[in-house]
Amino acid sequence: MSNITHEVWKILDNNPSIRRDMNRGLINTSALARYIINEKKISASLDAIIVAIRRYEVNQHKEIFNTAQKLLSKIVNLSTKDNLAEVSLIKDTDVQNNLPKLFSFIHYVQGDVLRVTQANKSIRLLIDEKNLEQVISLFPKEKILSKEGGLAEINIYIHPQMQKTPGILAMIANELAINEINIVEFVTCPPEMLCIVKKEDLLKATGILYKLCESK
Repeated sequence: MSNITHEVWKILDNNPSIRRDMNRGLINTSALARYIINEKKISASLDAIIVAIRRYEVNQHKEIFNTAQKLLSKIVNLSTKDNLAEVSLIKDTDVQNNLPKLFSFIHYVQGDVLRVTQANKSIRLLIDEKNLEQVISLFPKEKILSKEGGLAEINIYIHPQMQKTPGILAMIANELAINEINIVEFVTCPPEMLCIVKKEDLLKATGILYKLCESK
């Protein structure tokens, strides 16, 4: 495989929206070749790029995504919640000792939100925006890495097979990305997937996911 072919294939591999439209026969090969030359700054002739595109096996992952699409149509339910916030904390003993204090004012039975994500060096809390100041007051300023309000959550109640099926998250992330919606965080807690977005993107994102689940 030539370096040009490898470079073109890598570009196509990293652009699922282009691959999808190629698979549907919606892409003009010459126009795509010009786009790759102009936007990706590849030093090659138009004919060389066209040849590389034509040799690309656009259907190599088709079965994976067909299976994922069929399962997406079996999503049981979508629900949403807005007015959320996130706080990122340094992961250490002091922070850990203060975490139980959250339950003095956050009550699950009353519908309050508290999602805790632990990484190697940090802990992230997703909470109701109304509780943001109280949460921050529990931790010294030097322990707080960041805070962000104006968030919303899409709760996707999934079919059990989705946990074992490649391509599910890729399809969701791709649909949101090509519609210029950023995923702030994605958390799985079977049988649910939680997609965190900006509050102003919630309505659009939910509509996109509904359409994705209805696609055949």
